[in-house]
Amino acid sequence: MDAGSSLGEAWRTAASETPAALFRALADPTRRRLVERLVAGPASASELARLLGLARVNVSHHLSVLAESGLVDLRARRAAVRPEALTRLRRYFDLALTTAAISLPEVGQTVARETQK
Repeated sequence: MDAGSSLGEAWRTAASETPAALFRALADPTRRRLVERLVAGPASASELARLLGLARVNVSHHLSVLAESGLVDLRARRAAVRPEALTRLRRYFDLALTTAAISLPEVGQTVARETQK
């Protein structure tokens, strides 16, 4: 088995193991804003609502969707990003980028230029 097919197999495995719920949760721009804020540290729904200028009930709803997807942990009335969920997403995109760069030489050149910026 050559390196390209090994990488292709690794990509297929990573793609199949990455829960679709992670992508669905991040498809909403409000939930992406919440995750972006929570990366800096845990916060309550009230704090997030105030910081982002949103209704607390809406923030609570979006946090529950993020929690169901596994991206956020809700404890003691505070939300925190789950690093292992971000690691799964990173692995998915790292393998997608690497596979595309190796499989399609013209993409590889573009990738090399973009990642060196």
